[in-house]
Amino acid sequence: MVLTNKKFEEYSKVVCDKIIDVSEGERIAEKLIIELSNSKSGIGLAAPQIGITKSVCVINVKEPKPIVLINPEIVESNGEFIFKEGCLSYPKKAISVKRHAMIAVEADNLDEPLILDVRKGGNAADLLEIACVQHEIDHLSGITMFDRKYVKPTYRAPKKYGRNEKVVIIAKDSKSTKKIKYKKALPLINSGDWSLLTYKGQGHIPQ
Repeated sequence: MVLTNKKFEEYSKVVCDKIIDVSEGERIAEKLIIELSNSKSGIGLAAPQIGITKSVCVINVKEPKPIVLINPEIVESNGEFIFKEGCLSYPKKAISVKRHAMIAVEADNLDEPLILDVRKGGNAADLLEIACVQHEIDHLSGITMFDRKYVKPTYRAPKKYGRNEKVVIIAKDSKSTKKIKYKKALPLINSGDWSLLTYKGQGHIPQ
């Protein structure tokens, strides 16, 4: 049975133990595949989602053969894209997450790294698969999609100053400042020898 919401809480932050014997990992993977096949919309599942704190996960985006990863590790990554994800352990929840556009994954049951790459584009299944692999590997490290939530940065336009408004400028060597009208400061700023002094937060500009 897939653990959901509060039932999953005690497993959601657990860093899973490494599998010593690959055959043990394969047995766990079989259980995961069965649970996945019983779900209506699941495409990936990690061992802690069924209460087993071992480093095993399965991904089944492109049937018929699921990807099985035992002790997986992302050893290389590049690029990024934003993807809206769901999770069997958090039904009816969807979160935008930033994911790598290329990954190379090593696992004890693979003879060579699994390489997935959508940097030059890909269909819906390609995007879903690379996001799902990262999602399930995260579960094995005690990371959920909520920890990866992408928040779109807000753009704040630079302040516009009136010609007669007083501003503070600072010399290129940072050793001196001046408080003068903006119209007089502008030529100095444009010369490159001075720059406008701004402060983050609510600190006061020097008088």
